[in-house]
Amino acid sequence: MTDVQRVAVQLMRQHGFGNVTVEQIADAAGVSASTTYRYFGTKEALVLWGDRSERLVAALAAAPVGDDSSPGADFAAAAIAVYAVDEGDLLAQLRLVFANEPLAVAFEHRLLGRRGEVADILARRRAATSVGVRDDAGAGAYLGMLIAVLTRWQAADGAKSLSKMLVKASAVLRD
Repeated sequence: MTDVQRVAVQLMRQHGFGNVTVEQIADAAGVSASTTYRYFGTKEALVLWGDRSERLVAALAAAPVGDDSSPGADFAAAAIAVYAVDEGDLLAQLRLVFANEPLAVAFEHRLLGRRGEVADILARRRAATSVGVRDDAGAGAYLGMLIAVLTRWQAADGAKSLSKMLVKASAVLRD
């Protein structure tokens, strides 16, 4: 299905999101339209498909906690591990997403929807018995920072290092 998504993003970048049908995507990808609809559901879901936000949460949860660790640095490292791979595919997807307002809103909503999970991880990292406002605000800030970096990175056509941008932006959020 990754190949189907790659074909979809390519066709939509060439012809515009609204000018490409799921049937055209399926045909170009060599799969049936019914399979594409069954797997993705909608054209929007096809563009946004992937588990990067889930992998981000898992990478943050797996980060070791030590005396020299900080939530901001650990969040940046998790984001780099997930987003700074397959940058060509990510850049093509983000160009399409941010060129289409409903897709951009859905993309941001998907990331911000992980706020509760990230807040839980932040609370556990500081050995708190429950999530506090500090954890919830921190989670929102880190996820918002990620959205801002991805937006700026794609606007610059990936010319700057995504990893460096994530490290620099996370340093702004003092722990």
